[in-house]
Amino acid sequence: MSLFNATSNFTRNDAPALRLLRKSESSDDDEKRLKRREKNRVAAQRSRKRQTQRADELHEVYECLEQENSLLRKEVQLLIEEQQRLTDALKAHEPLCPVLNCGMTSTSRSIGTVSPEFMSR
Repeated sequence: MSLFNATSNFTRNDAPALRLLRKSESSDDDEKRLKRREKNRVAAQRSRKRQTQRADELHEVYECLEQENSLLRKEVQLLIEEQQRLTDALKAHEPLCPVLNCGMTSTSRSIGTVSPEFMSR
């Protein structure tokens, strides 16, 4: 029942009671509003706390990934250097290698293939 309908039976003499009724309903509404605001405030605090925790976790993951990335980059650099050393060693060995020189023609040596007569040995 609305306040208007509930108070429509009051007379002018009942005005103080009407004001009291309105004040009572108003204070109930205020209480509800205050409870709702408090509940919302607490929920917002929890939400901000979860958001901060999530950001902290993501930052930790980021730092771990950065560290892993750095280690992998160093490993790649070492592998590139090793590849270069091995390539240089192979180039230095090729002219002296008896296995490569014994059955290969000059054209097969230049393109890096082995002649058929060497393969049958």
